[in-house]
Amino acid sequence: MKWALRSRMLFCCGILICGAVYIQMGLYVVHMIWGFQTTFNLFTWCTHWMREFGLLSVIHLLNVFVAGTFLLTFYYICTQLIGGARALKYIYKLTDVHLTTYYVKRYPNLTLHKYLVVIRTHEPVAFACGLFRRRIVLSSGLIQLLDEQEIEAVLYHEHYHLRHYDPLKTFLLTLGVSTIGYIPILKSILFNFKMVREIMADHDAITKAGTPVGLGGALLKLLGTSVNSGFHSGMVSSFAAESTVNDRIAWILEPDKELPLRISGSCLLCSVFILIALFAVFNVVPH
Repeated sequence: MKWALRSRMLFCCGILICGAVYIQMGLYVVHMIWGFQTTFNLFTWCTHWMREFGLLSVIHLLNVFVAGTFLLTFYYICTQLIGGARALKYIYKLTDVHLTTYYVKRYPNLTLHKYLVVIRTHEPVAFACGLFRRRIVLSSGLIQLLDEQEIEAVLYHEHYHLRHYDPLKTFLLTLGVSTIGYIPILKSILFNFKMVREIMADHDAITKAGTPVGLGGALLKLLGTSVNSGFHSGMVSSFAAESTVNDRIAWILEPDKELPLRISGSCLLCSVFILIALFAVFNVVPH
């Protein structure tokens, strides 16, 4: 399936770019703290020539830049984990045991007894969340808004995200955007990855339901509605995210129509320039 190939390419490209930058910064930290002579490292090479030209103040700025990136990464991970734990606690507090049990028994083929949580709130809530303790969350407000066919489509959609650890994958890419977002293509990769994963989950839901009517109806009813307000996070895969819902409706109406990746030429050129600036001197060994 072409969407599966796109998904793997986007995710791998994002992780490779982030990993390369983080590894270079890590090697630089090792060199600065323990004096270990690392080869193929841009940051070490930069400090070597800065010392040669007497630009020690610039070295300090570079140290602050690298240290700040790691501190920001640590801060983002901690805030997301703490926020996720608090959200999960809040979700369990609002759990409607009767509705949860009803939908677990209604769809035994999905084995939802470990994952589904239906909460009591008038807001239409539908998302998959969690890095390792994965959950599908629906709200009583959503159940009142949708009919049974539409609820079934939502459950199939979110179960796809759950099976493929999409919240974890989205979190990793979001981490890169939040900490080294000066490489603009990372934002484009994240946006396109989300869109592709949503379409793949939609395809799975339509295949299992046997018709696109339920999924299309749910999306149209939730279009323009404030879905999942208060539950936004890098660890959440929302059913009707505003950034992708229009593309998904267009795909349902014309499934054979090609949806191009949204990566602008200027974004690509700028990112290539930044990456070349970072890695062009990797073969220079500091002396």
